[in-house]
Amino acid sequence: MIPTIYLYGVAALWLTVITVLLTRMLLHYKNLTADISKKDLISSLNHLISISERNSEDIKLLTEKLNKEVKENKRHLQKIGFKRYNPFTDTGGDQSFTTALLDDLGDGIMISSLHSRENTRLYAKRVTGGKVDSQVLSSEEQEVIKQALK
Repeated sequence: MIPTIYLYGVAALWLTVITVLLTRMLLHYKNLTADISKKDLISSLNHLISISERNSEDIKLLTEKLNKEVKENKRHLQKIGFKRYNPFTDTGGDQSFTTALLDDLGDGIMISSLHSRENTRLYAKRVTGGKVDSQVLSSEEQEVIKQALK
């Protein structure tokens, strides 16, 4: 036969566990109904549903704004190619350069600077889809576009 003291101990432990669980449940219910004047379950659930609907609308608006920003970001200059070189034998050093500034779609501008002893010339070419249609490209310019499109 089990001594009575052990039964009282088990009962006390059981009551403690039940009390802790009940307290946690009441605190959770109190948090759910904190913003509601009449604290019943139906109004609490309706309040949570309205908050959920507002959150869904906000998420939808934010998703639309994000998609718009991503689409617009493709048009920003973000790909860069650059090369210094010496196109003439009468000058020392790589003082000429070519650079390409392109967006995500491969559109942008290419600037070439050719430096000689007498003068420096700048050339600008429109790049569309990673290609220059109206003009012939030097090997350095082709290399710079490939570098930018990587």
